[in-house]
This record gives sequence, C-alpha cells and structure tokens, in this order.
Amino acid sequence: MPKQQQGLQVIQHMGQTYRVMQSAFSSKVGHALPRWRILLALHENGQCSQKHLAERCRLDPASLTRQLQAMQKLGWISRAVDADDNRLTNATLTATGQAVVNEALPRRAQFFDESLRGLSGADIDTLNRVLSVLEANFVRAAGERGG
Repeated sequence: MPKQQQGLQVIQHMGQTYRVMQSAFSSKVGHALPRWRILLALHENGQCSQKHLAERCRLDPASLTRQLQAMQKLGWISRAVDADDNRLTNATLTATGQAVVNEALPRRAQFFDESLRGLSGADIDTLNRVLSVLEANFVRAAGERGG
C-alpha cells in the first residue's frame, strides 16, 4: 500500500479513536473532555485568567466563555475582573466545583488505567513519540498554509 494511503488511514483512524476516547471519557468520568480540561486546570493552578485557560485547554475563547458561563450557573466556578488588569477575567473553582473535581479524579484515574490496558511502557513511549512527531508536522503544515 502506498505511503500516502497508509497515512490517510492512520489520520482517519486517529480521528475515530479520538472521538471514541472522548465519548468513553465523558461516560466514565461524567464530564465532557473540554469541560474537564477547564476544571482540572483550575484545580491544578488555582485562579486562572480566561486567556491562560484558553491556551492551556486549547479552546477558542468563545467556546471557553460558553463553558465557563455554564459552570458558573452550576455554581462550580466564580469569575471576576482581575484586580491588577481590568482587561482580564479570572476564573476560580468554588467549593462546589472543587468537590465535583475531587469526586471525578478517581474515575479519571480508572479510565486511564482501563484505556492503557495491554500496552507496555515501551508501547506508550513509542506512541507518545509518534504522536509528538505528528503534532509537530500538523503545526508546521498549518503554519506553511497560513504563511
């Protein structure tokens, strides 16, 4: 099979695998992956600007704002203008939000354990290396097109 056709199959398979992983993550952990990324970032870093959250969670600012608004309505986060820079809005987990994260963390750990079952440490290292190469290639390709 030609390399280009093999590559197409790999990219399609990777996309399909990612969609299945997102669905399984949501089902097992109880949160959609974009929402979970935000919750985890706030759990790990404390108060964060929305700009920092968008970069860390790899979400466009409009998507992030919608997620934060929904979580604020649930009482999981609070948002306030930064005291030092009124151009920034900061988000922080509330006690309720911290409890939501604490409850989900064991399910997340179990999800990872189940997801990696059957893979050796060497398999995981190889997969990480290959995915890093692909990510760098994607970034380069996007830059070449936009430049």
